[in-house]
Amino acid sequence: MSKSLYIKHYNIAIELVKNNRFEEAGKELTSALGYFPNAEKAYLLKAQCLASMGKPEFMQQASQMVERFLVSNLDHRRAQRIWAEVNWRLANPLWTAFYSKALSEKRPPLPLVYDYARLLLQAEYYSNVLRLLEKFDPNARVNEFDIMRAHVQFKTKSYEQALKSIEKVIASGNKSAATLRTKAKCELALKQYQQALQSARQLVAVSKKPEQGDWALLASVFKAAELSDSYQELYDFERFVSASFLPVPSEFSTRQSFHNRLSLELEKLHGSSQHPLEQSLRNGSQTDGHLFANSSGATQHLATGIKEHVAQWVSNLGKDPSHPFLQHSSKNFDFTGSWSVKLRNNGYHKSHYHNEGWISGCYYVAANKELTNKGQGWLKLGESELLEEEYADYFIRPEEGLIVLFSSYFWHGTTPFQSRENRLTVAFDIYPEE
Repeated sequence: MSKSLYIKHYNIAIELVKNNRFEEAGKELTSALGYFPNAEKAYLLKAQCLASMGKPEFMQQASQMVERFLVSNLDHRRAQRIWAEVNWRLANPLWTAFYSKALSEKRPPLPLVYDYARLLLQAEYYSNVLRLLEKFDPNARVNEFDIMRAHVQFKTKSYEQALKSIEKVIASGNKSAATLRTKAKCELALKQYQQALQSARQLVAVSKKPEQGDWALLASVFKAAELSDSYQELYDFERFVSASFLPVPSEFSTRQSFHNRLSLELEKLHGSSQHPLEQSLRNGSQTDGHLFANSSGATQHLATGIKEHVAQWVSNLGKDPSHPFLQHSSKNFDFTGSWSVKLRNNGYHKSHYHNEGWISGCYYVAANKELTNKGQGWLKLGESELLEEEYADYFIRPEEGLIVLFSSYFWHGTTPFQSRENRLTVAFDIYPEE
Protein backbone atom coordinates (compact mmCIF):
# COMPACT_ATOMS: atom_id res chain seq x y z
CA MET A 1 0.00 0.00 0.00
CA SER A 2 2.76 2.46 0.97
CA LYS A 3 4.68 1.73 -2.22
CA SER A 4 1.67 2.35 -4.46
CA LEU A 5 0.90 5.64 -2.69
CA TYR A 6 4.54 6.71 -3.01
CA ILE A 7 4.46 5.97 -6.75
CA LYS A 8 1.17 7.83 -7.12
CA HIS A 9 2.45 11.03 -5.49
CA TYR A 10 5.81 10.81 -7.29
CA ASN A 11 4.19 10.42 -10.72
CA ILE A 12 1.83 13.33 -10.07
CA ALA A 13 4.87 15.42 -9.14
CA ILE A 14 6.61 14.49 -12.40
CA GLU A 15 3.62 15.73 -14.42
CA LEU A 16 3.41 18.93 -12.38
CA VAL A 17 7.12 19.63 -12.98
CA LYS A 18 6.56 19.24 -16.73
CA ASN A 19 3.98 22.02 -16.45
CA ASN A 20 6.15 24.35 -14.36
CA ARG A 21 4.00 23.82 -11.27
CA PHE A 22 6.99 23.47 -8.96
CA GLU A 23 5.29 24.44 -5.69
CA GLU A 24 2.51 21.88 -6.16
CA ALA A 25 5.06 19.27 -7.24
CA GLY A 26 7.01 19.92 -4.06
CA LYS A 27 3.92 19.18 -1.95
CA GLU A 28 3.35 15.89 -3.78
CA LEU A 29 6.97 14.93 -3.23
CA THR A 30 6.65 15.75 0.47
CA SER A 31 3.71 13.31 0.59
CA ALA A 32 5.73 10.69 -1.31
CA LEU A 33 8.66 11.07 1.08
CA GLY A 34 6.26 10.54 3.99
CA TYR A 35 6.02 6.91 2.86
CA PHE A 36 9.70 6.47 1.93
CA PRO A 37 11.83 9.20 3.57
CA ASN A 38 15.03 7.88 1.97
CA ALA A 39 13.72 7.75 -1.59
CA GLU A 40 16.61 9.31 -3.49
CA LYS A 41 14.76 10.37 -6.65
CA ALA A 42 11.91 12.06 -4.79
CA TYR A 43 14.28 13.78 -2.37
CA LEU A 44 16.49 15.29 -5.08
CA LEU A 45 13.53 16.21 -7.27
CA LYS A 46 12.01 18.10 -4.35
CA ALA A 47 15.27 20.04 -4.01
CA GLN A 48 15.18 20.87 -7.72
CA CYS A 49 11.57 22.07 -7.40
CA LEU A 50 12.57 24.41 -4.58
CA ALA A 51 15.47 25.75 -6.64
CA SER A 52 13.20 26.25 -9.66
CA MET A 53 10.74 28.38 -7.71
CA GLY A 54 13.16 31.23 -8.29
CA LYS A 55 13.47 32.88 -4.89
CA PRO A 56 16.75 32.98 -2.93
CA GLU A 57 15.13 31.55 0.22
CA PHE A 58 13.88 28.52 -1.71
CA MET A 59 17.27 28.08 -3.37
CA GLN A 60 18.88 28.12 0.06
CA GLN A 61 16.49 25.41 1.22
CA ALA A 62 17.34 23.35 -1.87
CA SER A 63 21.04 23.79 -1.18
CA GLN A 64 20.64 22.64 2.41
CA MET A 65 18.64 19.57 1.36
CA VAL A 66 21.25 18.46 -1.17
CA GLU A 67 24.09 19.24 1.22
CA ARG A 68 22.61 16.83 3.79
CA PHE A 69 22.38 14.17 1.08
CA LEU A 70 25.95 14.70 -0.13
CA VAL A 71 27.44 14.20 3.32
CA SER A 72 26.96 10.44 2.89
CA ASN A 73 26.75 10.32 -0.95
CA LEU A 74 29.74 12.35 -2.07
CA ASP A 75 30.12 10.57 -5.42
CA HIS A 76 26.49 11.07 -6.45
CA ARG A 77 26.65 12.81 -9.83
CA ARG A 78 23.15 14.30 -9.91
CA ALA A 79 23.34 15.63 -6.36
CA GLN A 80 26.76 17.18 -7.00
CA ARG A 81 25.45 18.93 -10.09
CA ILE A 82 22.31 20.26 -8.36
CA TRP A 83 24.25 21.64 -5.39
CA ALA A 84 26.87 23.33 -7.57
CA GLU A 85 24.31 24.89 -9.95
CA VAL A 86 22.12 26.21 -7.13
CA ASN A 87 25.09 27.73 -5.33
CA TRP A 88 26.44 29.24 -8.54
CA ARG A 89 23.12 31.02 -9.00
CA LEU A 90 23.26 32.18 -5.38
CA ALA A 91 26.74 33.61 -6.16
CA ASN A 92 28.31 31.45 -3.46
CA PRO A 93 32.11 31.66 -4.01
CA LEU A 94 32.39 28.07 -2.72
CA TRP A 95 29.95 26.68 -5.30
CA THR A 96 32.33 23.82 -6.25
CA ALA A 97 33.18 22.83 -2.66
CA PHE A 98 31.60 19.37 -2.77
CA TYR A 99 33.19 18.52 -6.11
CA SER A 100 36.56 19.52 -4.66
CA LYS A 101 35.95 17.37 -1.61
CA ALA A 102 34.92 14.35 -3.70
CA LEU A 103 37.92 14.67 -6.00
CA SER A 104 40.30 14.87 -3.05
CA GLU A 105 39.43 11.27 -2.23
CA LYS A 106 41.59 8.45 -3.56
CA ARG A 107 40.60 7.40 -7.09
CA PRO A 108 37.38 9.39 -7.55
CA PRO A 109 35.16 8.01 -10.35
CA LEU A 110 36.14 9.44 -13.74
CA PRO A 111 32.52 10.29 -14.68
CA LEU A 112 32.44 12.63 -11.67
CA VAL A 113 35.73 14.20 -12.79
CA TYR A 114 34.19 14.71 -16.23
CA ASP A 115 31.07 16.33 -14.72
CA TYR A 116 33.21 18.71 -12.71
CA ALA A 117 35.35 19.62 -15.70
CA ARG A 118 32.25 20.24 -17.81
CA LEU A 119 30.82 22.50 -15.12
CA LEU A 120 34.04 24.50 -14.95
CA LEU A 121 34.03 24.76 -18.75
CA GLN A 122 30.51 26.24 -18.65
CA ALA A 123 31.66 28.71 -16.02
CA GLU A 124 34.57 29.65 -18.34
CA TYR A 125 37.18 28.59 -15.77
CA TYR A 126 39.42 27.34 -18.55
CA SER A 127 42.72 27.07 -16.67
CA ASN A 128 40.98 25.08 -13.92
CA VAL A 129 39.66 22.62 -16.51
CA LEU A 130 43.12 22.05 -17.98
CA ARG A 131 44.63 21.51 -14.51
CA LEU A 132 41.91 19.00 -13.71
CA LEU A 133 42.43 17.06 -16.94
CA GLU A 134 46.20 17.08 -16.42
CA LYS A 135 45.77 15.67 -12.93
CA PHE A 136 43.34 12.87 -13.75
CA ASP A 137 44.33 12.10 -17.34
CA PRO A 138 48.03 13.07 -17.54
CA ASN A 139 48.75 10.77 -20.49
CA ALA A 140 45.68 11.92 -22.49
CA ARG A 141 44.21 8.44 -22.75
CA VAL A 142 40.53 9.24 -22.19
CA ASN A 143 38.69 10.26 -25.37
CA GLU A 144 36.05 12.31 -23.56
CA PHE A 145 38.77 14.29 -21.81
CA ASP A 146 40.59 14.85 -25.10
CA ILE A 147 37.42 16.30 -26.62
CA MET A 148 37.03 18.61 -23.63
CA ARG A 149 40.72 19.54 -23.84
CA ALA A 150 40.16 20.54 -27.47
CA HIS A 151 37.17 22.70 -26.43
CA VAL A 152 39.25 24.53 -23.85
CA GLN A 153 42.14 25.01 -26.27
CA PHE A 154 39.71 26.44 -28.81
CA LYS A 155 38.15 28.78 -26.25
CA THR A 156 41.60 30.02 -25.21
CA LYS A 157 42.53 30.58 -28.88
CA SER A 158 45.11 27.78 -29.02
CA TYR A 159 43.61 26.69 -32.32
CA GLU A 160 46.47 24.54 -33.60
CA GLN A 161 46.64 22.60 -30.34
CA ALA A 162 42.87 22.19 -30.38
CA LEU A 163 42.97 20.81 -33.91
CA LYS A 164 45.72 18.34 -32.98
CA SER A 165 43.72 17.19 -29.94
CA ILE A 166 40.54 16.57 -31.91
CA GLU A 167 42.36 14.93 -34.82
CA LYS A 168 43.86 12.49 -32.32
CA VAL A 169 40.36 11.60 -31.13
CA ILE A 170 39.15 11.13 -34.72
CA ALA A 171 42.18 8.97 -35.53
CA SER A 172 41.25 6.70 -32.63
CA GLY A 173 37.98 5.92 -34.40
CA ASN A 174 35.67 8.52 -32.85
CA LYS A 175 34.10 10.21 -35.87
CA SER A 176 31.04 11.49 -34.05
CA ALA A 177 29.17 14.69 -34.84
CA ALA A 178 30.82 16.30 -31.80
CA THR A 179 34.33 15.63 -33.08
CA LEU A 180 33.53 16.76 -36.62
CA ARG A 181 31.95 19.91 -35.20
CA THR A 182 35.04 20.77 -33.18
CA LYS A 183 37.35 19.99 -36.12
CA ALA A 184 35.42 22.35 -38.41
CA LYS A 185 35.52 25.13 -35.79
CA CYS A 186 39.30 24.79 -35.43
CA GLU A 187 39.84 24.80 -39.19
CA LEU A 188 37.65 27.87 -39.51
CA ALA A 189 39.57 29.74 -36.80
CA LEU A 190 42.85 28.82 -38.54
CA LYS A 191 41.43 30.18 -41.82
CA GLN A 192 41.65 26.76 -43.44
CA TYR A 193 38.43 27.47 -45.24
CA GLN A 194 38.40 24.56 -47.70
CA GLN A 195 39.03 22.06 -44.93
CA ALA A 196 36.44 23.76 -42.70
CA LEU A 197 33.92 23.69 -45.53
CA GLN A 198 34.53 20.00 -46.10
CA SER A 199 34.19 19.19 -42.39
CA ALA A 200 31.05 21.31 -41.95
CA ARG A 201 29.37 19.81 -45.02
CA GLN A 202 30.32 16.32 -43.87
CA LEU A 203 28.81 17.11 -40.47
CA VAL A 204 25.49 18.09 -42.03
CA ALA A 205 25.56 15.13 -44.43
CA VAL A 206 26.22 12.41 -41.84
CA SER A 207 23.62 13.70 -39.36
CA LYS A 208 20.16 12.22 -39.81
CA LYS A 209 18.82 15.39 -38.23
CA PRO A 210 21.48 18.15 -38.18
CA GLU A 211 21.40 20.40 -35.14
CA GLN A 212 20.67 24.09 -35.62
CA GLY A 213 24.22 24.71 -34.47
CA ASP A 214 25.50 22.69 -37.44
CA TRP A 215 23.74 25.04 -39.86
CA ALA A 216 25.08 28.02 -37.88
CA LEU A 217 28.59 26.59 -38.23
CA LEU A 218 28.19 26.03 -41.96
CA ALA A 219 26.92 29.61 -42.37
CA SER A 220 29.97 30.90 -40.49
CA VAL A 221 32.25 29.03 -42.90
CA PHE A 222 30.36 30.44 -45.90
CA LYS A 223 30.70 33.95 -44.50
CA ALA A 224 34.41 33.69 -43.68
CA ALA A 225 35.20 32.07 -47.05
CA GLU A 226 33.25 34.87 -48.80
CA LEU A 227 30.80 32.45 -50.39
CA SER A 228 28.14 35.15 -50.44
CA ASP A 229 25.41 33.31 -52.33
CA SER A 230 25.63 30.26 -50.06
CA TYR A 231 25.63 32.47 -46.97
CA GLN A 232 22.66 34.46 -48.22
CA GLU A 233 20.71 31.27 -48.86
CA LEU A 234 21.02 30.30 -45.20
CA TYR A 235 21.06 33.76 -43.62
CA ASP A 236 18.48 35.69 -45.60
CA PHE A 237 17.77 38.39 -43.05
CA GLU A 238 15.07 40.09 -45.11
CA ARG A 239 13.04 36.88 -45.42
CA PHE A 240 13.87 35.01 -42.22
CA VAL A 241 13.64 37.87 -39.71
CA SER A 242 10.47 39.63 -38.60
CA ALA A 243 10.27 42.64 -36.28
CA SER A 244 6.92 44.28 -35.55
CA PHE A 245 4.75 45.39 -32.66
CA LEU A 246 2.52 42.77 -31.10
CA PRO A 247 -1.09 43.88 -30.69
CA VAL A 248 -2.13 44.65 -27.12
CA PRO A 249 -4.48 41.94 -25.75
CA SER A 250 -8.10 43.11 -25.76
CA GLU A 251 -8.29 42.61 -22.00
CA PHE A 252 -5.97 45.61 -21.50
CA SER A 253 -6.72 49.20 -22.43
CA THR A 254 -3.12 50.20 -23.15
CA ARG A 255 0.25 48.60 -23.76
CA GLN A 256 1.51 50.19 -20.56
CA SER A 257 -1.19 48.54 -18.44
CA PHE A 258 -0.43 45.21 -20.13
CA HIS A 259 3.28 45.58 -19.46
CA ASN A 260 2.72 46.66 -15.86
CA ARG A 261 0.81 43.45 -15.15
CA LEU A 262 3.24 41.33 -17.17
CA SER A 263 6.25 42.80 -15.37
CA LEU A 264 4.74 42.03 -11.97
CA GLU A 265 4.18 38.39 -12.98
CA LEU A 266 7.68 37.99 -14.43
CA GLU A 267 9.56 39.75 -11.64
CA LYS A 268 8.21 37.21 -9.14
CA LEU A 269 10.08 34.49 -11.05
CA HIS A 270 13.46 36.24 -11.07
CA GLY A 271 15.41 35.43 -7.93
CA SER A 272 18.88 34.31 -9.00
CA SER A 273 21.92 36.42 -8.25
CA GLN A 274 23.52 35.51 -11.56
CA HIS A 275 22.89 33.73 -14.86
CA PRO A 276 22.45 29.95 -15.21
CA LEU A 277 25.72 28.26 -16.14
CA GLU A 278 24.65 26.91 -19.51
CA GLN A 279 22.99 30.08 -20.82
CA SER A 280 24.19 32.98 -22.99
CA LEU A 281 23.24 35.94 -20.80
CA ARG A 282 25.70 37.83 -18.64
CA ASN A 283 24.88 40.20 -15.75
CA GLY A 284 21.32 39.09 -15.37
CA SER A 285 18.92 36.30 -14.48
CA GLN A 286 16.72 33.84 -16.33
CA THR A 287 13.55 32.10 -15.18
CA ASP A 288 13.43 28.33 -14.72
CA GLY A 289 11.34 25.85 -16.64
CA HIS A 290 8.86 26.51 -19.44
CA LEU A 291 7.31 29.93 -18.79
CA PHE A 292 4.20 29.35 -20.94
CA ALA A 293 3.59 25.73 -19.82
CA ASN A 294 1.24 26.68 -17.00
CA SER A 295 0.92 30.43 -17.38
CA SER A 296 -2.04 32.64 -16.50
CA GLY A 297 -2.92 36.29 -16.52
CA ALA A 298 -0.87 38.63 -18.69
CA THR A 299 1.74 35.93 -19.37
CA GLN A 300 -0.90 33.66 -20.89
CA HIS A 301 -2.25 36.53 -23.00
CA LEU A 302 1.28 37.09 -24.28
CA ALA A 303 1.68 33.41 -25.19
CA THR A 304 -1.60 33.48 -27.13
CA GLY A 305 -0.62 36.66 -28.96
CA ILE A 306 2.79 35.24 -29.89
CA LYS A 307 1.28 32.05 -31.35
CA GLU A 308 -1.18 34.07 -33.44
CA HIS A 309 1.63 36.29 -34.67
CA VAL A 310 3.89 33.36 -35.54
CA ALA A 311 1.07 31.62 -37.42
CA GLN A 312 0.58 34.70 -39.59
CA TRP A 313 4.33 35.01 -40.31
CA VAL A 314 4.72 31.30 -41.11
CA SER A 315 1.81 31.39 -43.54
CA ASN A 316 3.80 33.80 -45.72
CA LEU A 317 7.12 31.93 -45.58
CA GLY A 318 6.39 29.17 -48.05
CA LYS A 319 7.80 25.64 -47.91
CA ASP A 320 10.97 24.26 -49.50
CA PRO A 321 11.89 20.63 -48.62
CA SER A 322 15.53 21.27 -49.57
CA HIS A 323 16.03 24.28 -47.30
CA PRO A 324 17.00 23.74 -43.61
CA PHE A 325 14.64 26.47 -42.41
CA LEU A 326 11.79 26.38 -44.91
CA GLN A 327 11.52 22.58 -44.92
CA HIS A 328 9.91 22.79 -41.47
CA SER A 329 7.31 25.39 -42.45
CA SER A 330 4.02 24.27 -40.95
CA LYS A 331 0.81 25.78 -39.62
CA ASN A 332 0.96 23.26 -36.75
CA PHE A 333 3.56 24.19 -34.15
CA ASP A 334 4.03 24.72 -30.45
CA PHE A 335 6.48 26.19 -27.96
CA THR A 336 9.43 23.93 -27.08
CA GLY A 337 10.70 26.42 -24.55
CA SER A 338 9.92 29.84 -23.11
CA TRP A 339 11.59 31.95 -20.45
CA SER A 340 12.10 35.50 -19.23
CA VAL A 341 15.45 37.28 -19.06
CA LYS A 342 16.22 40.27 -16.84
CA LEU A 343 19.48 42.05 -17.70
CA ARG A 344 21.12 44.48 -15.31
CA ASN A 345 23.72 47.19 -15.85
CA ASN A 346 26.36 45.98 -18.36
CA GLY A 347 24.07 43.08 -19.24
CA TYR A 348 24.19 41.37 -22.62
CA HIS A 349 23.85 38.06 -24.45
CA LYS A 350 26.84 36.29 -25.96
CA SER A 351 26.33 35.20 -29.56
CA HIS A 352 24.55 31.87 -29.69
CA TYR A 353 21.86 29.85 -31.49
CA HIS A 354 19.01 27.64 -30.29
CA ASN A 355 19.20 23.90 -30.92
CA GLU A 356 15.73 23.34 -29.46
CA GLY A 357 13.85 25.54 -31.91
CA TRP A 358 12.91 26.06 -35.54
CA ILE A 359 11.82 29.64 -34.96
CA SER A 360 13.17 31.62 -32.02
CA GLY A 361 12.02 35.00 -30.83
CA CYS A 362 11.82 37.59 -28.11
CA TYR A 363 9.31 40.13 -26.87
CA TYR A 364 10.49 43.34 -25.20
CA VAL A 365 8.64 44.17 -21.98
CA ALA A 366 11.02 46.86 -20.69
CA ALA A 367 13.67 48.56 -22.82
CA ASN A 368 15.22 51.95 -22.07
CA LYS A 369 14.45 54.07 -25.15
CA GLU A 370 17.14 56.66 -24.39
CA LEU A 371 19.86 53.99 -24.33
CA THR A 372 18.65 52.13 -27.38
CA ASN A 373 18.89 55.39 -29.33
CA LYS A 374 22.65 55.12 -28.72
CA GLY A 375 22.95 51.53 -29.93
CA GLN A 376 23.06 49.97 -26.46
CA GLY A 377 21.23 46.69 -25.88
CA TRP A 378 20.51 46.13 -29.58
CA LEU A 379 19.85 42.67 -30.95
CA LYS A 380 22.58 41.66 -33.42
CA LEU A 381 22.37 38.84 -35.94
CA GLY A 382 25.04 37.05 -37.92
CA GLU A 383 27.99 37.53 -35.57
CA SER A 384 29.32 34.16 -34.46
CA GLU A 385 31.47 33.39 -31.41
CA LEU A 386 33.90 31.36 -33.52
CA LEU A 387 36.16 34.05 -34.97
CA GLU A 388 38.24 36.76 -33.36
CA GLU A 389 37.54 39.27 -36.13
CA GLU A 390 33.80 38.97 -36.52
CA TYR A 391 30.95 41.39 -37.15
CA ALA A 392 27.17 41.39 -37.15
CA ASP A 393 25.21 41.70 -40.39
CA TYR A 394 21.87 42.85 -39.04
CA PHE A 395 20.80 44.93 -36.04
CA ILE A 396 17.40 45.50 -34.43
CA ARG A 397 16.72 48.26 -31.95
CA PRO A 398 14.69 47.04 -28.94
CA GLU A 399 11.42 48.81 -28.24
CA GLU A 400 8.77 47.97 -25.70
CA GLY A 401 6.06 45.87 -27.38
CA LEU A 402 8.33 44.76 -30.22
CA ILE A 403 8.39 41.06 -31.10
CA VAL A 404 11.27 39.68 -33.14
CA LEU A 405 11.23 36.30 -34.90
CA PHE A 406 14.12 34.60 -36.69
CA SER A 407 15.47 31.20 -37.66
CA SER A 408 16.80 29.31 -34.65
CA TYR A 409 20.09 28.61 -36.44
CA PHE A 410 20.88 32.32 -36.74
CA TRP A 411 23.78 33.48 -34.61
CA HIS A 412 22.36 36.19 -32.37
CA GLY A 413 23.35 38.18 -29.29
CA THR A 414 23.02 41.68 -27.90
CA THR A 415 25.24 44.68 -27.33
CA PRO A 416 25.85 45.62 -23.65
CA PHE A 417 24.03 48.54 -22.06
CA GLN A 418 24.79 50.81 -19.12
CA SER A 419 21.80 51.77 -17.04
CA ARG A 420 20.30 51.50 -13.57
CA GLU A 421 17.11 50.34 -15.27
CA ASN A 422 16.79 46.62 -16.00
CA ARG A 423 15.86 45.25 -19.40
CA LEU A 424 13.07 42.68 -19.26
CA THR A 425 12.24 40.31 -22.13
CA VAL A 426 10.38 37.09 -22.82
CA ALA A 427 12.09 34.66 -25.19
CA PHE A 428 10.86 31.44 -26.76
CA ASP A 429 11.54 28.59 -29.17
CA ILE A 430 8.95 27.10 -31.50
CA TYR A 431 9.03 23.82 -33.41
CA PRO A 432 6.52 22.19 -35.79
CA GLU A 433 4.33 19.47 -34.35
CA GLU A 434 4.79 16.06 -35.92
